Formats: sequence, structure tokens, C-alpha cells
Amino acid sequence: MTDDENSPLSDLVSGRAWKIFCEELAAAGEDLLSSEGPRGPIDRAEGHRYLTRVLRGLLEQIMEGGDARQPVFFESLHETLKSGWDNPDNVHTNAYVNGDWEYRISGTRGGAHYMTIAVYGGSLGREGGRRTVAYVDVDDLDRDPDGRFEVILGPRRRTGNWIESAPDATTVMVRQTFWNKESEEHAHLTIERITDDPPVPIDPDFVVSALRRTTRALRGTNRTFFDYARRFREARGEVYQSEPTRSAQLLGIADMRYLSAWWHLPEGHAVVIDVQPPACRYWGLVLSNFWGESFDYRRHRVHVNQRHARHSADGSVRIVISRADPGLAHANWLDPCGHDEGLWTLRWLEADAHPVP
Repeated sequence: MTDDENSPLSDLVSGRAWKIFCEELAAAGEDLLSSEGPRGPIDRAEGHRYLTRVLRGLLEQIMEGGDARQPVFFESLHETLKSGWDNPDNVHTNAYVNGDWEYRISGTRGGAHYMTIAVYGGSLGREGGRRTVAYVDVDDLDRDPDGRFEVILGPRRRTGNWIESAPDATTVMVRQTFWNKESEEHAHLTIERITDDPPVPIDPDFVVSALRRTTRALRGTNRTFFDYARRFREARGEVYQSEPTRSAQLLGIADMRYLSAWWHLPEGHAVVIDVQPPACRYWGLVLSNFWGESFDYRRHRVHVNQRHARHSADGSVRIVISRADPGLAHANWLDPCGHDEGLWTLRWLEADAHPVP
């Protein structure tokens, strides 16, 4: 590699790459400050923590795991890394890929109620955004009696378990949905590129690219989700329903319907949500902040799903958001965790109807 004035090595030696990285981080902070989000103490504190969380996660994903030649699975959403109004019942495991190459994904099915493999093209930070390349229910794959499976991802058709890739494929995401993810067995997964090429050492080209990709993804994520959050907040109380075609294009989950509404909680009041759940594979409701993060489900009761919800005699469900538990026998209390406002999101998966609470 030559050290000319336009090379990645020169950008590292001169400090230019790091300076650009820091300038983009400052711009990401401006994205937050100009977001028109809530300005209360807890919301502002969470907003700044959100930036550190997403930056930490992106550096782990892109700098440490972002080489499609040597892919690794990493947990992209969890208790201290949240984005896009995450579901506390889910485990998300991602890996970076190149659509022109072949990969082998193998592992165990685990005890998840629902498990899928999605392949995405593009990204939220790039022009054109992200699209779904493929979406597969793991239960539709051939598996051993002990739950082990192996699937090939690539552009060339294979016998057995095969997922077709595309030239713009960038990411694989494995979703697992649990009734109680703390006590149920998670899948054990590996991914490898099918090649005889030896491992490659890190080089300036990759580091400069990773720094650029990190800030691009950070700002792209901010723009996408802050724009949604503004619209939710401006339409207080109005229930927003996802558009199935758009959800399938962006997320891949064609049979998932999302319903969301912004709530406001004056002192001495409660928010009451009543709904008659349909027959479905899964439903869950969660409270989140403006920044797209579910509230702290490690320490507080901030979500409920169909397995653990209290139902009335007629099968309906009442959910109460209030600062103190009202102690109602057939109600499901959710803790706002000190927030005066926020978003609730309800998911219907493979439902025979999509009632609006």
C-alpha cells in the first residue's frame, strides 16, 4: 500500500480520518438536539445515552464485525442497546455479508417461539435505504432431530437448505421471539464464508471505511427513527397502523402488523388501553421513549405479551399505564419509569384480524 496524500493510510497518519469521524459525531449530536423530542430531564438524559449506546453498538458491529470476508454473529439489540422501538421479547443476531459470496449458517434451533432469518440489502444510512432480500422461517428448514440445522446463503442455487442472496445484500439478521427470553434456551449460531482464502489482517482501508460506515449508519438511523418519532408525538392519541407492504419491504415480516400511539400522563391520571386480541401466533405491547428505546425491562414491568397477560372473562385485555400499580385484578399494569409521555407499540403476528385498541 502506498502512502500517497489520498490514500487511507495517509488519512490515518495525518489524523484526517479521525477528524472527520469526530465531526460526524458532533453532527449526530445536533441531530438529537434538533429532533423536537421531549425536553424533560429523563428524556434528555436518555437521548444522550442513546447516542452512546448506538455508537458503541455500531463500532462493535462495523469495526469489529463488519468485514464480510470474515463474518461473525453479534447481538445487535439487547438490554443496553436499543433502537427502532425494540421488542423486549426478541433477540436479534446480525452478521455482515457480501451478496456475491456464499456463506454457511449453522446452529441449534433453541426454544424460541418464533425464529426467522432475514437478509437485507442496502442500509438505513445509504441513499435508497434498506430493503428485504429474503425472509425465512427457520421452522421451514430441514433440521436434525436435536434441532440442529445448516443453511447456505448465496447467489448459486444449492440442494437442501438454501437462501438466495442478491448483489446488494449486506446483512443477515436472525430474530428469535420468546415468551420469556431470560429463562428459555437461545439459539447457538455460527456463520462462515465458504472459501479457501486464509484470514486477512486489518488494514488502513478497512479502518477508514469502518469509521465512515459507523457515522453514516448512526446519522441514518437517527434521521429515520427521529422522523417517525416526531410524527407519532404530533398525532397524540391517534393510533398509527403500519402499512404491510412497507413493513415487508423494510423489515421482511409480511405477517406482522404494528400499531403505535403516543401517550401523555398528567399527574394523578392513568392511560387505559382496552383491546380484544385476535387469534394470532404472537402479540405483545411495550412502552418506549422518543428515541426508539423500550423502557428498562430489566428492572421494571414495561411490556406484556399474550402468554403472560391477564385476560378478562370475555378474553379482552386491559392495560393500565400509571405511576403506581392500581392493583386491579384483571388489568395489566405497566410502569412508565418516570416518564410523562412516550410511545406504546402493539404487535400482531400472523393474526386473523388487526383490532385497534
